[in-house]
Amino acid sequence: MQTSINTTGKDWSDTGTAHPGLDWRYLITGGAALCTGLIFLVAVLDLALRHIQPGIRAGWLSFMQNNWLAVIFKLLAGDDAVRPDLLYRINLLDIIILALVGITFIGLFSALREISIIGSLIAVALPFLGILLFIATKTAGRCGVMGAELVISIVMLKSQRFGKGIAWAGIISSVLLLAGDIGASTAPSVILAVLMGIGYILLMLWLFLVAGKLFSLGSGSRSTK
Repeated sequence: MQTSINTTGKDWSDTGTAHPGLDWRYLITGGAALCTGLIFLVAVLDLALRHIQPGIRAGWLSFMQNNWLAVIFKLLAGDDAVRPDLLYRINLLDIIILALVGITFIGLFSALREISIIGSLIAVALPFLGILLFIATKTAGRCGVMGAELVISIVMLKSQRFGKGIAWAGIISSVLLLAGDIGASTAPSVILAVLMGIGYILLMLWLFLVAGKLFSLGSGSRSTK
């Protein structure tokens, strides 16, 4: 009987997959980041479509138009068609987003835990705690997304895997979105709406960049910490 000998010098036993070049932890969590970014992008496209052709029926897109960040932006912009009570009830889309963000941060935890185990743990816990808090209160908890993004982006500043560009995009995005979230209870404000819009776009960019990095790690591209 012949015995297969590994001549590559690499041990693939910890990848969680039979394929030596793939790590499904990063591929799955990268997919979650990509899906989250696409959900936010669809909301932007739906908003633009409604302004270009008022009264148009968006069909299935309408399900994705009222994530809480989009609702806050519309309220700050003075959109009379948006009801403030949308922020004070259980929204399945928001729960899906929180869950996808939580899955994304599991991958980021794996990639960044050697940089800061405490920061990575806090970041990965916030979205899941946010789900529980949101279900319990119907209002609070969703800001866990921005809180987690802020914490993990600060950790990223020390990581060569992700780079300072992604880190700063996450930091600026989370700060602007948190400011808009806090200002949602005030009167409409053009300044806050603009800042919220910038933060929203940066969040989408951050998610797509994070997805790309996680896919790169998952495909077997190894880089330094």
